[in-house]
Amino acid sequence: MTVRRVPVVLMRGGARRAAFFHAHDLPNAPRARDAVLVRAMGGSDAAGERIDGLGPGQDGVARMVVVSRSQRPGCDIDFMCGTLAAGAATIDWGGPCGALAAAVGPFAIAERLFAGAEGPTRVRLQHVPDGTRIDAYVPVSAGEVSEQGTFVEDGVPFASAEVRLEWIEPSDAPFPTGRPRDVLELPDGLAIESTLVAVDEPMAFVRADALGLSGRESAADIDRNRRLLERVEALRLQAAVRMGLADSAQAALRVRAPMPALCWIARPAAYRGTAGAEVAAESVDLLARCVIGGRLQVAPGGAGSLALAVAAAVPGTVVAEVARTLPGVPTRIGHPSGSRAAGAEVSSRIGADGRPRWRVERCLLSHGARRLLTGEVHVPEGG
Repeated sequence: MTVRRVPVVLMRGGARRAAFFHAHDLPNAPRARDAVLVRAMGGSDAAGERIDGLGPGQDGVARMVVVSRSQRPGCDIDFMCGTLAAGAATIDWGGPCGALAAAVGPFAIAERLFAGAEGPTRVRLQHVPDGTRIDAYVPVSAGEVSEQGTFVEDGVPFASAEVRLEWIEPSDAPFPTGRPRDVLELPDGLAIESTLVAVDEPMAFVRADALGLSGRESAADIDRNRRLLERVEALRLQAAVRMGLADSAQAALRVRAPMPALCWIARPAAYRGTAGAEVAAESVDLLARCVIGGRLQVAPGGAGSLALAVAAAVPGTVVAEVARTLPGVPTRIGHPSGSRAAGAEVSSRIGADGRPRWRVERCLLSHGARRLLTGEVHVPEGG
C-alpha cells in the first residue's frame, strides 16, 4: 500500500484546533485535494470519532485550514477553512472561522510564507471561497512569531500573545432573509422569534426565555436534556432552509451540518463559569449559549462572536432586544467559560421598498494562537 506523507501543523486559534496544510503539499484538483484531507482526518466515520486519522475537535467536527501565498492585489496570504462534520464524507469550505483565522497569520510567518516585522505585523488575509478580507496583526520579535504573552481568553487554560483581527467590509447583506427578525416554528406549533445572521459563518439567534431557558446553562444542563436538543435541532434545520443553505431540513442535515449554529441569548445575569469563577452581571452585556452538533460550546467561536456583535448593533433584532451594548463599544458576551468582547460597525440606507438595507463596515476581534505540533500525516493512497 502506498502512503502519502503530507506536512501538517496542528494549531490552536482561539478555543479551536485545526490541522494546517500548505496548498503546495496537496493535489491541485479540488476533488483530489479534498479526498486526501478527508482521509487524513479519518474518513467518513459514522461514529464521528475518526480514530484512523487526526480526528475531530471537542464538538465532533474535524477542521482543516489550507494556506498559500496570495497572488491577489492587496493581499498577502490566501486561506481556506474547511469543516468535516461527524459522519460526513465531504468538506464544507464555508466561511472563515474567526478563531482559526487568528492562527493563519502566525502560521504564514512561522512557515516563511510571509516576512514578519518587529512588533505587530500586519498580514493581509483573504478567505478564498467567499472573498472575505481580514487584516491580522501578529506579534513578532526578532523575525519570529511571539506566542507567549498575557492575553487570556475563556476556554483556553493558558495565556498567550494576542492576535488582533479586523474584518474589512465583511458583509453588505448580514441578514440572508433581508430582515433583522424572522419567525421559526417548532414541531409542536410554537412560534419562536429569531434573528438569522451570516457574516463569517451562519448563525441563528433566539431568546432563551422563548425556550424556557435562562441563558446561564452549563454543558451538564444541556447534555442530558434530550428534548431541548431535539427542539434546538428542529429550529436549526428550519433556519438553514430560511437562510438558503439547503432546500429542505433533510438536505440541511446532509449538506451544511452542523450549520447554522443555534444560539440562545438572554439579558445579563450573574453565573458561575465552567472553571468555577463567578461572572458578574455587570461584566457582560448579554448571555449567550451556542450549540453545534448537539453540544454546548465552551465559548462561541469567532464567527458566533462577530454575528452577535453585528446583531447587537442593529435595532429590531432579538439580540439588540436583550443586549445593553452602547454604540461604538464592543459587546461583552457572557458564555459558559466566562466572557469575550467583539465589536462591529454597521451602517444602513433605505432601499427602494422603503426598508433599511444593512451593511457591516468592520468587525473587530482578538484571539490567541500558537503551534501545537509540527510533523507529517501519513495518508493511505486509495482509501
